[in-house]
Parts: sequence; C-alpha cells; structure tokens
Amino acid sequence: MQNENELGKLNIDETIYETEVPDSFNRRWTPPDIRLVNAFIPGTVVEVKTTAGTVVKAGDVLLILDAMKMYNEITAPVSGTVDVVAVSAGERVEKNQLLVRLK
Repeated sequence: MQNENELGKLNIDETIYETEVPDSFNRRWTPPDIRLVNAFIPGTVVEVKTTAGTVVKAGDVLLILDAMKMYNEITAPVSGTVDVVAVSAGERVEKNQLLVRLK
C-alpha cells in the first residue's frame, strides 16, 4: 500500500517515475445547460427561424446551419421561450459557439 506522499510516483524495475495530476482533473463535472443551444460544428448560419420571445416546443427548428456543405436543422432541445438569438443569417460560427438561449 502506498502512503499519501507516494501517490504520484511509480516504481518499475527500481526506476521511479513521477506523475503530475493537472488541476482540471480535480474539477467536478457539471452537466451542460440544456437551455443553451451551441453549434456542434463550425459553419455558416443560413437562416434563423426564430426570434426572441417566441415560444418553442422541443424539436422545433431554430435555425439552419451550413456545415461541410450540408444543411443542418438546429432544433430546440427542450420546450421554452427563446431568450436570445445570438447569431444572424450569413454569420460564420465556431464549434460550441452560442446560437440560441432558451428560458
């Protein structure tokens, strides 16, 4: 059994290897906020089909994203009211960029 001071060390054939645990390893996982609709891939917004204040149901199309020459319908993951539309038609977006926020 290793003691607390030896947790970052590994002894193989009398050679001691030391490891470092990054700070990010100790962070607790938090589930993503399902009311934030982010781009799953870089692309260009072709058409925005909603506006702030619109009541949407889960599965309603919020916008069309052209990514890799394919049109992708970005849908509402849950029912709610559109709080913010963070993009406009013709805008280039990066992966994980906020597209729409629901409330």
